[in-house]
Amino acid sequence: MCYKPATPRGILLRRYTKGSSSARICLLFVCLLLVSSPRAVIAEEGDGAREFVVAALQTQLRWWVSADDFAQHMASRVEAAMVHRPDLLVFPEDLGTPLVALGDLEALEKARSLPEAIQGVAARHAEEVAAVVAQHKVSIQRALWLIKSDVIMRTYVETFSDLARRHKVFIAAGSTPMVFADKAGDAFNTACVFDPEGQMQVVGRKVHLVNIEQAEGLDLSPGTIESYKVFQTPKAVVGCIICADGWDPEIAKALVKQGAQVLLQVSANPEVWSAGTREGWKNSLFSRVQELKRWGVCVMGVGNLLGLPFQGQSALVGPKEWTPDGSGFLVEATSPTEEEVVVGTLDLSRVGGEQ
Repeated sequence: MCYKPATPRGILLRRYTKGSSSARICLLFVCLLLVSSPRAVIAEEGDGAREFVVAALQTQLRWWVSADDFAQHMASRVEAAMVHRPDLLVFPEDLGTPLVALGDLEALEKARSLPEAIQGVAARHAEEVAAVVAQHKVSIQRALWLIKSDVIMRTYVETFSDLARRHKVFIAAGSTPMVFADKAGDAFNTACVFDPEGQMQVVGRKVHLVNIEQAEGLDLSPGTIESYKVFQTPKAVVGCIICADGWDPEIAKALVKQGAQVLLQVSANPEVWSAGTREGWKNSLFSRVQELKRWGVCVMGVGNLLGLPFQGQSALVGPKEWTPDGSGFLVEATSPTEEEVVVGTLDLSRVGGEQ
């Protein structure tokens, strides 16, 4: 059964596609001016003084041929969103994770599973991996994150720092595995934000790791609730939650106590999306915004890595009474498998004080 996204009464949803046509020449002309990406789903803008425009960039997770390949694709995503003049761009979880294979794509050609991929890449760095395993008493998987940390962070930071500075916009760049000087033997799934000057701020380390992130999989390290910090834009205070942490009410509450008016959930859902899956996801960010009376933005990664499907529908959500049809959904992606730009205007005047 295919889920059909709800269209809230009173909110105009417009989908622009390349090659669209119209009976009226003037409408065609306007559409051509606005089109800059294969798909964009937009909630109608208002004219209030406290409006905060957010673009959720549902983006493909894949292996990258080079750092330039990664940078060029992210640039195309940002350019597709900037025509809507957003105050904030939001990318999905694990955006930087596939960068671990930079320079080692050949090792993945015959891999049919994550363990095979890890073995293949580790074999190409056997001496270095062995040294790190001995030094930090860690697994081969963890050793790979430690030795690949520099190339991952250089590519990730240079890409998003340049894009934020060039477009003068705040970018919540999803998450990436990151190693910290005070935790030399650990690698955390880390959420980062870049301001319009290109400066990076770490805003959270994932606490609740899913199976694929645990010891038998990627072997990442769990963070703590205390690692989650809000960030300030000229218009809004924003908190960013990493995927499964959206099911933990205490993390959202901690961000609201810090002043968060908008809660982001950057996600990469490693399963086929269905109506049932969508309902299950309502227990995460959707439930938090109902409880805390805040706006929410959930951004999904899409694609397929080593046979593992990443699917989901990005959405801007809020308390049910704030949405015209009472659904709690302001605007939602039309597809769970394709890249889209989902844009909405959040009325911050509705947000009260600490809950």
